[in-house]
Amino acid sequence: MARAYLRLVAAISSLVLAVVLGEVVFRLIDGYALGHLRLSRPVPPLAAAPADADQLARRYALDVAVGPKVSASWYEQDPPSIASNATPSWVRDRLELEGTESRLFEFNLAFLKDRLCRDLSTSMFGTLDDFLYFDPVEPSIYPSYRHLRRLSAPGWFTTNSFGWRGPDLALNKPANTIRIAFVGASTTVGAYAFPFSYPEFINHWLNQWSRANGWPYRFEVINAARTGIDSHSIAAIVRNELVPMEPDLVVYYEGSNQFWPPGSIGYRLGRLYSRPSSAAASRTPRQSASALGLRVQRLIDSWRGGDGSEPVKPVQWIRMPGVNEEDPDPADENLPVELPAIVKDLESVRAALEPVRSELVVTSFVWMVKDGLRLELPRQLRLFDYLNRDYWPATYKTMRRLADLQNRVFRNFARRHDLPFIDLAARFPADSNLFDDAIHVRYSSSRLQAWIVFQDLARLVTERVAAGTLPHPMIHPRSQHPAFDQPSPRHVTRASILASCAR
Repeated sequence: MARAYLRLVAAISSLVLAVVLGEVVFRLIDGYALGHLRLSRPVPPLAAAPADADQLARRYALDVAVGPKVSASWYEQDPPSIASNATPSWVRDRLELEGTESRLFEFNLAFLKDRLCRDLSTSMFGTLDDFLYFDPVEPSIYPSYRHLRRLSAPGWFTTNSFGWRGPDLALNKPANTIRIAFVGASTTVGAYAFPFSYPEFINHWLNQWSRANGWPYRFEVINAARTGIDSHSIAAIVRNELVPMEPDLVVYYEGSNQFWPPGSIGYRLGRLYSRPSSAAASRTPRQSASALGLRVQRLIDSWRGGDGSEPVKPVQWIRMPGVNEEDPDPADENLPVELPAIVKDLESVRAALEPVRSELVVTSFVWMVKDGLRLELPRQLRLFDYLNRDYWPATYKTMRRLADLQNRVFRNFARRHDLPFIDLAARFPADSNLFDDAIHVRYSSSRLQAWIVFQDLARLVTERVAAGTLPHPMIHPRSQHPAFDQPSPRHVTRASILASCAR
């Protein structure tokens, strides 16, 4: 009995000695003081956000090759400010309601009825019991909503007489005017509080460039994008809202709102892996008394992504039988992430523009994700959560493969129909400091995005002007726009829609 007791004491003593020696060794290795109970030297701080985000984007802009008659000094120039509209009292009252920015959306009445009658919850509705609405041109739930016309409100961009972000413009295109429309979602309309969206920068620079060329042409840019919409709404916007405006070019930039990798992958033993917690952001040694314990914690954090690396995720594969990943057929129905539906909508857009001699310009879409990406937490926690919580359990490698495949589909669609293709994704810097999350860039970065796209548009316009295809006058001048020839604002209650469901 005594011997067993002595062996137990010896084992415990050996363990304690090993722990103490390990603590001493790791304190010496990591540079912590030995004479303090708690660790006295913090872990070297995480790299801070770039001191000047504008300087970071500006450095990248210097690497962008500029075209003829383009001055690099224009990059610093802002467009003219847009005069604000008076904010009606009912708009101020509506801003006091609970809910999201959809308080000031005009919803498609068919969309409202479809969602409410089928009891399909959507975060766009929030807790609203009263909705602004419009009657759609087509008997369709698309576009799902539009912005109020001539709106100025705190924290919002100013809309013109068509509800689009940016300065006002006439229904009929003036002579010697080149009209370019941009369509997409939040990555095109821009954050509501941004002074300008990226198309607005392009509008300003195109007019500078036209003057430098000695041209008599003026450029008008339409930003008809809307937060959260998909290709179905974008196609309807083009057909119903933009075709009557007869833009010369329509630039399509969207690649996230139907991009859902978890629905396109298979994986093994998924229950053994849990979605990471935002709480695993960063720890400092001042929260610990042990260098050895901190090492163990770091090991755990690296498994869960708390050190900024990608969390461990299940082994997975992409479901796309027979798809040629390197040279995909845009018409392949086995394409993942809703690409068959997106391609059909692109075809609808292309076909709708042809009668008014408008040309579709397709762009690749920028995703900030790559295999081996390591982020700085907590500074880049939003990007970390976007990739690892919103898209769990897709790995960075899977997302990168799917994003590249999507862009190849866009490229091949443009080639098949002899359309211009702007490969923004290949030229935009893969620097996580330029992004708020995996798809939304910071305000200073949106200027860089605009600068890159501007160069390609300038080259395209030069070719079309030389060929005599731009500018072209209005084919069908109008006195009324068919999508906006209705009263606004109009209100409908949730109760009245629900009461109509049975009918």
